[in-house]
Amino acid sequence: MGLIYVLVFLGFFAGALVSPVLSPMFLHPQDHGVLSAQTSPATRAFLLGIAMAVFRIGEFFGSPILGQLSDKFGRKLILAAAMAITALGNFAIALAISVDQFWIIVAGQFFLGFVGVLLVLAQAEVAHFSSGPEKSRRFGLIYMASSLAYVFAPVIGGHLADPKYFSWASYSLPFYVAALVCLLCTLLILWRFPSSAPSKSDSGGLQLTRGFLEIGDAFKLAPFRALLIVNFFLYLGVDFVFQFNPVYFVQKWEFTSSHVGWLLSYTSISMVMTQWLLVKPVSQGERTPRAITAVCAVTLSGLLILEILPNDWWWLCLILPCVGASMALATTNMSALLSDTAPSEAQGRMLGVSHSVRVLGSALLCFCGGILAGLAPQYPILVGAVASIIAAGLLWLYRPNAKNPIQSSR
Repeated sequence: MGLIYVLVFLGFFAGALVSPVLSPMFLHPQDHGVLSAQTSPATRAFLLGIAMAVFRIGEFFGSPILGQLSDKFGRKLILAAAMAITALGNFAIALAISVDQFWIIVAGQFFLGFVGVLLVLAQAEVAHFSSGPEKSRRFGLIYMASSLAYVFAPVIGGHLADPKYFSWASYSLPFYVAALVCLLCTLLILWRFPSSAPSKSDSGGLQLTRGFLEIGDAFKLAPFRALLIVNFFLYLGVDFVFQFNPVYFVQKWEFTSSHVGWLLSYTSISMVMTQWLLVKPVSQGERTPRAITAVCAVTLSGLLILEILPNDWWWLCLILPCVGASMALATTNMSALLSDTAPSEAQGRMLGVSHSVRVLGSALLCFCGGILAGLAPQYPILVGAVASIIAAGLLWLYRPNAKNPIQSSR
């Protein structure tokens, strides 16, 4: 199992390396020519939103397809192919940046999302060899490995892209390094990853619309439908932090990639420490996942509003750890609430559907957020705050043992 944790860490490390790059690359006309110098700030923000949105669209369509292929041909082969394509995608984006080809960057983002199934297949491998408390413990280690990657990689990637720190740094360099890391993952998979036999129960053809069909099936279950709606709004707030905090930092304070990397890592440290130290104590006693999620959603909404008020960036050093803690508690307890509500025989499928709903919501917010950021830097953050408070309000109305408009609607 140690290899799985290493692969998850390296895979997410590669993704986190490039996380501080897109926003300054698109929004700083004086630093690079990916977009012409005459491109307006509003158009820059809109095109950035498109580049971020297509990644999520690719993820939505790719995850169920690659999941079906892994059942047919085994996880080792599909995971190795996915990581190899991820390496090629990062390499293509790096070259596109060097030759100022915006649409190649967009196409590369789509393919990176389409083959981004490392976490899903790692969980499937753990579930295949584990059960009971041991499976939960190993799932926790997988999430810890992915979170730790975001503690270190954004700082490294941000500095690799910032010529103010290294004369040889460039926006292309983090993508080249990410490609090498993904290539290393591919070699490790081919060398050491255990082979899994194809599933005998899945002999039919590929269902290209499987993601949409599963969402439709999940929405037929009234209690789970209610929580899917809550999850949609909660993750709009959470994803606005991850996707548009860097945009806000660049637009308001003209942060470079290294500055963005430091603040992303700073927020991730708070999330890891919260998962490690606070999730279990907070969940003890009479506090339910529903109540904890609702309180944290309200807290996140207030913190996002506070985030756009200061004129001095150093206030973020006080606000961002609180943002990270509230997100960690909210998402962990929301997952528990979804799991408790889903039928026992369909846990994996229903939780996969909740992820699909989140991915679609993230794609929508990236597209709309790019338009909003072109109007004013604070608008996407405000929308995230509103989405979080809506999630809290819906949870307040949701009563598992009582009829209410959310649960009983059909």
